[in-house]
Amino acid sequence: RRRQRQMYIRDRDKTVAVVGGGDVAVEDAIFLARGCKQVYLIHRRDQLRAAQVLQDALKDFHNITCIWDTTVEKIGGEQQVQWITLKQTKTAEEYQLDVDGVFIAVGTVPDTGFVKELVDLDEHGYIKAGEDGRTDVSGIYAAGDIRTKELRQIITAAADGGKLCEFCAAGSVQKITEAEMNMEITMSMSYVKILLRNL
Repeated sequence: RRRQRQMYIRDRDKTVAVVGGGDVAVEDAIFLARGCKQVYLIHRRDQLRAAQVLQDALKDFHNITCIWDTTVEKIGGEQQVQWITLKQTKTAEEYQLDVDGVFIAVGTVPDTGFVKELVDLDEHGYIKAGEDGRTDVSGIYAAGDIRTKELRQIITAAADGGKLCEFCAAGSVQKITEAEMNMEITMSMSYVKILLRNL
């Protein structure tokens, strides 16, 4: 993602759009504003969900324009992005905006389908597990972005994996059955994998 953003800030004459209202969207907008002529931050609601510190930082950039209550209906152009069609959610009015690039930052969906029949998930599909990785099923642990937590970043996912390995090494994890010995917990969004073997 960082490489994609850097492609646009090399040419300071670019106009880009960022779609979303959370931390990632605001971080993208701020990063791009340092090198682009104009950044449009498009959000379907009338206020951002991003952390307040990021919202405050956003105000320092005169070349970031927030477009509220709006969704992106279409991305178009010849050979590359040249325009987007926007729709105002309150009036249903549609109009076209010329841009050189679009960055979609509207959130993620956890890839937990493979365990949905095994452990409890929250309303968003994340595995219910505490800081120790324990789920409601003995012998099944979750680490990284796949579990319920406040902050989802690669570094916190890796830290989860490290903590779970420490529990295993210290003997804190209960003895698991033969069938569970080779269970692989895959952190699909943070690319963190923990292999529990022969505890």
